[in-house]
Amino acid sequence: MPDDGKENKPKLLSLEDMSNNFFLSGIGLWRMELSSENPEDSVITLSAGFLSIFGSPPDASSVREMSLKDYIRNWTHPDELEQFLSGLDDLIQGANNHYELEHRLWCYHRDEWRWVTLNCEIVGEPSGSVSTLAGIVQDIHVKRLARNALTAALQEKETASRALEKERRKLSAILDAASLGTFDLDLSTLEVGYSDNWPSSLGGDSGFLGRTAEDHLQRVHPKDREDLKKAFYGHLSGDSPYYEAPYRLMLPDDSQVWVLDRGRIAERDGEGRPLRLLGVTMDISKQLATERALRESQEKLELFFEAANIGTWDWNVQSGKLVYNHIFYRFLGYSEGDLTGSIEEWESLIHPDDLPAANAALEMTLSGAVKVYTCEMRMLHKNGSWVWTYDIGQVVEWDESGTPSRMVGGHLDFSDRKKMEQDIFKMMEQEREARLAQALAEESARAKSEFLANMSHEIRTPMNAILGLTHLVLETDLNEQQNEYLTRISVAAKTLLRIINDILDFSKIEAGKLEMEMTDFNLESLLRSSVKIFTTGASKKGLNLDLIVDPDVPLDLNGDQVRLSQILNNLLSNALKFTEKGGVEVRVALEERTEGDALLLFSVRDTGIGLAPEQIKNLFTAFTQADSSITRKYGGTGLGLTISKRLSEMMGGRIWCESVPGEGSVFRFTARLKFSERPVARSDSPVSFKGLTALAVDDNYTALELIVGALGKQDITVTTVSSSDEALTYLQNASKTPDLILMDWKMPGMDGLETLGRMRERFDLTKTVVFMLTSYNRDELLAPARELGVHKVLTKPLTDSNLHDSLMEFFGQRRKFQRKGTGRADEIVKKIRGAKILLVEDNEVNQLVASKIMGNAGMDVEIASDGQKAVDMVKKGKYDLVLMDIQMPVMDGLSATRVIRELGYLDIPIVAMTAHAMSSDRELSLKAGMNDHVNKPINVHELFQTLVKWISPGKEDQDEDAGSVGAPL
Repeated sequence: MPDDGKENKPKLLSLEDMSNNFFLSGIGLWRMELSSENPEDSVITLSAGFLSIFGSPPDASSVREMSLKDYIRNWTHPDELEQFLSGLDDLIQGANNHYELEHRLWCYHRDEWRWVTLNCEIVGEPSGSVSTLAGIVQDIHVKRLARNALTAALQEKETASRALEKERRKLSAILDAASLGTFDLDLSTLEVGYSDNWPSSLGGDSGFLGRTAEDHLQRVHPKDREDLKKAFYGHLSGDSPYYEAPYRLMLPDDSQVWVLDRGRIAERDGEGRPLRLLGVTMDISKQLATERALRESQEKLELFFEAANIGTWDWNVQSGKLVYNHIFYRFLGYSEGDLTGSIEEWESLIHPDDLPAANAALEMTLSGAVKVYTCEMRMLHKNGSWVWTYDIGQVVEWDESGTPSRMVGGHLDFSDRKKMEQDIFKMMEQEREARLAQALAEESARAKSEFLANMSHEIRTPMNAILGLTHLVLETDLNEQQNEYLTRISVAAKTLLRIINDILDFSKIEAGKLEMEMTDFNLESLLRSSVKIFTTGASKKGLNLDLIVDPDVPLDLNGDQVRLSQILNNLLSNALKFTEKGGVEVRVALEERTEGDALLLFSVRDTGIGLAPEQIKNLFTAFTQADSSITRKYGGTGLGLTISKRLSEMMGGRIWCESVPGEGSVFRFTARLKFSERPVARSDSPVSFKGLTALAVDDNYTALELIVGALGKQDITVTTVSSSDEALTYLQNASKTPDLILMDWKMPGMDGLETLGRMRERFDLTKTVVFMLTSYNRDELLAPARELGVHKVLTKPLTDSNLHDSLMEFFGQRRKFQRKGTGRADEIVKKIRGAKILLVEDNEVNQLVASKIMGNAGMDVEIASDGQKAVDMVKKGKYDLVLMDIQMPVMDGLSATRVIRELGYLDIPIVAMTAHAMSSDRELSLKAGMNDHVNKPINVHELFQTLVKWISPGKEDQDEDAGSVGAPL
């Protein structure tokens, strides 16, 4: 099975995934879920790309999802609204299978209307009915402006051409009239006569032009003189039919004006030699300015076409001849001599499937039905491929009958956009398929979740009876064999319950429903409790079990202590399971500390069988074990480490393993935990142990390290030795016997009991307190230790609080710890003895178990076998708390709770006690009006803690703790 359980799930391409791929290209996506009742209420979902391009109204309550009515109000231009809605209606009614529209949308980023292209298609559901439309919105504002500019430029060009032609015709018509004046040149004397209007029209007197051709030439701009003389002599020599020369004439005020001389030989002598030349001089400044402006406009237009990569065409409709610019040739891969420019050739370049639409668009333009011709089509590239192009054109000339005679236009490369559209619609189809697959997967997951929840309930119900009845029997008088058998049943049942919990936790993690509960806790107490669970098992295997907490590790923390314990317990269980000799060490170190939290490193080291690299590789994969053969020595579901990995990650950390086959393993994990705002008090009456001396005897270096650290915190001076002989030698040479001796029991050679016996024979230890330390069965040690005068037997690993308690017992006033969540069951419920409980439970065995557990703790329990009876009893009686099962006949627990609350019983605490253990079950309980939730099988400690939490305290017992200070065991 895959590690993360996701290989078989479909990859869903969401609207958001596609939006992230295309919004940088000016493309936004929207999806519309149609409303069968009111089309205006159809829901439009906008992609992040759409909002990135067009922005959103500042007063919109939701910009990702809105009704069609709000979409129109916020974005659509009123002039295109009717066309927009009509196209959508045709698509929905089946008149078209694809809808495309150019219209304007309001852009909030730019505070302006932007031209867009909307492409819309139906996204079909399995039933085939139309329920969803998917659309692509592309910002074509720049292209639209380019198209408008192209059209305007073409019109401007045509207007200028017409104006120039008109000017030329006008100039030709008035040539003889002359705008400046006439001149008469005597070719024999080169004297010139001017008409009277010549000087005055130029702002000068009658003499500024002079009287001869040479005088006139001096008024010509130096750069134009040679051209003028060349034109003049060319006509005289017969090279040209008339004399014509444009030039700049210098005026009296040093300004200049462009003029055009035009004349012919008017008289010849008998031999044909020229005698006289008559002509006119015209002011052509305006004409040249017009031509210059036209040239500049043409240059700008060409630059624009180049920058926009627009290929232009000019079509003579009458002759069928087409002229292209160089970009057109380049676009299709041809050279300028490759194409003839005929209309038949043009049609041959268009894809056969697109030709009918192109011809239809042209006919509509030529007929005047539309002003601008537009068409998307494929054209044949020289290499044989088809290139998508967006073609646009307009009629610019008509003949005398009004029939179009000339049409100009251009086309843009549309290949990238068409490919993008195809990719998007393909992705939309994939999304539709993925949505269907996701729906099937979700249905499968829901069925799986329901199955697991039901199985959990069905298994937990009999487990509650097994564990509950075992607990009750173990509290009665039993012989040794009966006690052993029932203890084994309890252990086996709890093991089975852990397996069930692992499967349930894995299911919660896979469904993303596992939540962390943040509570204050003391790390030392948590570690001590976890290690204590495995102390007996370690002692039976002869293993050392050590706990080391670095001095800088914060102890008062806030986090999910239950899940943290779950990881530790899993790693400790595995370590002891795979270790036959040596021991297991738990160590906690501070990795990182911030102002509000700490990253802690937890290590569980063993001296067991170790793991090979290939085993470590799959170690954290679900349902995978290092040894999966049917002859494997070690059991387990293969879920523990997978769950531990997920839990560590949910706590902001990670987990890993380091191992050497045959030498052991160390599992490490990190967790980020917040600091508690209410640190746990260490002592009600602080006592100083400064000045005391101690001797620590242990063959284990780690154990000595722990002892030194713990005693050092109490300001006690400690001497360490690693064997019995060294201990005896130290006492022999010491000037004063120590105040405290901490002696390990199991040591090589001479054990702790024999060593203590030798010490008492040779030295006076009457004023010395002796603590015997053991990792083994403490009960086995109590009797011989008492005979040798041992004051207290302490279980390894030695913790700060455990040591401090013992020191207070024998060297100061004994301290009572007030730690949240610790203490014996009878101590916990002392405050609420006599409380009246209504137990609502239909299962007779569960009724017996729960009522006996609470009855033995001093509570008054009444029973209702279904929810309706519970409602009736609440009306008649007065209860301090109701324990409510969920699944019952007649009326279930959730319904009963709602009825009780509706009747006005708001103050009575109601706690669910049920085998429904999913997080969603807890949420349903609280939503129905319950105060808390306790799972079956019943954990007595957890049950009593919950009762104390919700029941107002009664009269507390006044019994004082007994114990003789300073006396041996």
